[in-house]
Parts: sequence; structure tokens; C-alpha cells
Amino acid sequence: MKRDLGEVRQQSGSSRPAIIIRDVHKVFGDLHVLKGISLEVMPGTVTAILGPSGSGKSTLLRLINQLETRTAGEIYVNGELTGYRQVETSHGAVLQTLDEKAIARQRARIGMVFQRFNLFPHMTALENVMEAPVHVGRVPKAKAREEAQAQLERVGLGDRMDYYPSQLSGGQQQRVAIARALAMHPDIMLFDEPTSALDPELVGDVLGVMRQVAGQGMTMVVVTHEMGFAREVAEQIVFMDEGVVVEQGGPKIIDHPTTDRFRGFLDTVL
Repeated sequence: MKRDLGEVRQQSGSSRPAIIIRDVHKVFGDLHVLKGISLEVMPGTVTAILGPSGSGKSTLLRLINQLETRTAGEIYVNGELTGYRQVETSHGAVLQTLDEKAIARQRARIGMVFQRFNLFPHMTALENVMEAPVHVGRVPKAKAREEAQAQLERVGLGDRMDYYPSQLSGGQQQRVAIARALAMHPDIMLFDEPTSALDPELVGDVLGVMRQVAGQGMTMVVVTHEMGFAREVAEQIVFMDEGVVVEQGGPKIIDHPTTDRFRGFLDTVL
């Protein structure tokens, strides 16, 4: 399933990274959560972000998707600076904060799946998946329904389209959430510990859908504690701790860590 980076670059037709993160910082009050994160994600690859709770992993995803505003640094998605535009003035080029409409346009290219499913309880699975294409993407309802049906089939829930969230297991709800994100046809998918709220016996189905999506060439950044998934599917492993990248490389670093901190973390999760 997993391809090497040379093959991915050849298939994508570009060696330009899908995501570039340069010296990104995030401060909440007196708490310096991210302390100069830099990394790149190539198109069509899976990057797994590992680390203990509180290391800044989820904050990094939220910055990529502009659910939080970074304190310093730059994030580019498909070559475009997020959150800001460069404006020429008589004193030279300055950065101007984007308005909400422009931020929404950038965010629409990125799908995000959270720990909690965040489904609308009063809507069926089908209606949940249709919601964003209709009200954000302005897709006609008939077309949105057809697309939602296709995405629910894709995640193995073709027989649960008319079920409400309360009638679905946690794993099924998370698969609806994945279908909902895919229905917007994103360029990139972000997953924030998508299996952490699930009972152990339900994890496999969700990881199976994620493997399928990865195998179809989606660019993915996944915060996870599922070491087997990271080892099997990811081309890039990033280990974070205390707001910095401690170790980074291919999946082999899980079996051959070079830092004591990463080695200690792996001893607790493997």
C-alpha cells in the first residue's frame, strides 16, 4: 500500500510539498505550546505525528486548518500562505490578515476528523454528510445527496444512511465523520487521534477506512497513538514533545529510535 516518496512525487507531477510549516510558534497566555515547529508533507503521503499528551500535536493540526491563529511562523498549503496575504505598500511588502471569507476558502481544501465525532444528533448519517456541501459548498441538494451516498458507501455505511447518530456505534459515527470530510473533496485530510474515543473493538474499522483513503492517494496528517497504523501506512513519522520536533524520519525510526526521549515514549506505548 505504502509508496516511496519518489513514486509519490512522480505521480503527483510536482515535488512541491502539500504542506510547509516554517518555525511555527503558538502561545496561549503564559503557555508556549509550540516552539518553532518546521516540517514538510509531500502530496499523496501520510505523516503520522506521535507524542505524549500536551506535546502540541493537536494544536499543530488546528493551526494548519486555521482553527487557531499562530503566534509566529508560516504555514503554506499547496504553495499558498495561510491566514495572510502579502500587500505592497509605499514602505514595502507587508502581511495583511485574511478576512473570514478568504480563510473559509482556504479551509475548504482541508478535511478534518476530530477525536469526538461532532455529528448533528437531529440529522441522519446522510444529512450529516450532505450538510457542508449544501450550506458551505453551495452544491445543489440532489447532487449533494448523491455524493453523500457515495461517500457513505465508501466508508462501509451504505446500509446506515438513514440512521441517526444515537443509533450508530462510536466507530460508525467516526466513519460518518470521515465521509462528511471527504464529501467536500479536500486536498488534505487531518486526523486528530480519531480512534482515541472508541472502544478497542471498534478501532479496526476506522483504521481500515483510513488505510483505504491513504491507499487512494490522499495527503494525510494523522495524530495517533496507533503504532501499527503509523508503521504500516505512514511515509513520515514525526515525534513531538514539549512543543518541539524531537525526532523525524521514515517508519523505521519506530523500531530504531535515536533519542532517549522517543525511545522512552515507545516503551510506554508498544
